[in-house]
Amino acid sequence: MHSLLHLCRPRALLRLKLPAVMLLTLLQRSPAVRVVGTLEQAVTGSPLGAVLRSTLASAASLGALHSMAGATVLEASQPGPFSASVGATVAIGFTVTNTINIASWRVTGSFPPGLALTAIQGGNPLTSAGVLQAPGGGDDGYGNVRAPTTTPLLIGTPTQPGTYTLSFQAWELANTSGLASRVFDYTINVAGSAQPAPAPAFTTQPSNQTATAGASATFTAAASGSPMFEWRRDGAAVAGGTTASLTVANVQPTNAGIYYALVSNAAGSGRSQPAMLGVNSAVKLIGTGQEFPDIRASNGNIYDQILLGAAAASVKADLGQILRISFLDLNDDIVQVEFSGAGTLTIVLDGATGPAAPLKYNQPTTPYMKGHAGIILTGANATTNLTVFSVGRAINTNENLYLPGAAFDGFADIAYIAISSTDGQFAGLRAANANCFALKGYTGIYAPGVQFSGPVFISDINASDDATPALIIGGGNDVRITGGDLFQAN
Repeated sequence: MHSLLHLCRPRALLRLKLPAVMLLTLLQRSPAVRVVGTLEQAVTGSPLGAVLRSTLASAASLGALHSMAGATVLEASQPGPFSASVGATVAIGFTVTNTINIASWRVTGSFPPGLALTAIQGGNPLTSAGVLQAPGGGDDGYGNVRAPTTTPLLIGTPTQPGTYTLSFQAWELANTSGLASRVFDYTINVAGSAQPAPAPAFTTQPSNQTATAGASATFTAAASGSPMFEWRRDGAAVAGGTTASLTVANVQPTNAGIYYALVSNAAGSGRSQPAMLGVNSAVKLIGTGQEFPDIRASNGNIYDQILLGAAAASVKADLGQILRISFLDLNDDIVQVEFSGAGTLTIVLDGATGPAAPLKYNQPTTPYMKGHAGIILTGANATTNLTVFSVGRAINTNENLYLPGAAFDGFADIAYIAISSTDGQFAGLRAANANCFALKGYTGIYAPGVQFSGPVFISDINASDDATPALIIGGGNDVRITGGDLFQAN
């Protein structure tokens, strides 16, 4: 009884003229529990959903705890001072324990921008100091007009950091009339933006793909952190490659290469493991090229010579023969790529030009394509051999082949060699006078899981700018860097 006398105006008590027994009955009610229970029923089907139900449940438990505690207390579903973050949703329910029904509230102080105080029962919300009450009303049984019991909910998303203090005073009747509680303060501390999602991390890596010309191939990756995706082939962005899966339709030799995915969000970025796309061919040549068949070399080997006639082509070796494909590197040196055994070899020239007569060789009627080569060999097995070399005075001493004053650096300059094997085996890779370098994508030897029974020779690997060097094989008995020191320019 002493709490109501302490919190309410004496004149209001006198005006009620209630007998002591009725006054005691009023004091022993537990309106906080009743009000919150009604509030929970009102929002059960509302779009605020679980957040509000959790808020109301918290307020109800607090009211039940203190309703008979003998002192009027402002209870909140979140204890004050409350810590919030810019951009994070806030929902806080309020009630007053150990008093009669509350029909209106006077609220003063500073509101965090982005938050509003609303009555679940309806009415106009507050975003600044004012009076909160539910619409409608009725007779309270004593000749006074009383709005329905109203319960405030502070809800929204803070937009500015700072410390904000709201002052609440509860009133028995509408329009802040009747009995009143004392003034209660509630503080909200709003910090900067909520912590961003962690930097993305790959949970699924793309795998090597081989497709028959004209078919499609799909790379699939997955990463945590809800990142944005960007797929790249040989370091260049793939058109339309902005989702976790990348489908390459109507695969042609120009699509072959080393693919990988970049992911990024507000917290950082990441890159997937590389995966190669190769072409599977049942015919000797897919693409443009001039074939010179059945050439017998001085050592007795028989090979088919193909002069590359476009930016890319896929070739297949005849059984028991060597297939050779020719083009110019960026230094205008002729590069010969030879292979035998199982598999399909694809050459893709970056920055391709031509065909045109070579500048260093006495071959005025022979048109060569020129560019920076990616060499992709898929479908290989233990029978497959691959050789890469340049044509110069160190290889061929016949001066009639060269134009006067022609100078050669002695190396075949290429971007990379990528190999996949159906049985995990490979005979030998001989590229002792081939240098791998690039400004983007991958450069070097990429043959993950492939075991070499013969030699693996490469002159040097040098990555510049955004390129990544690679010397990745499953294993080998004779692996050598035959010319450089593997120093990386980047």
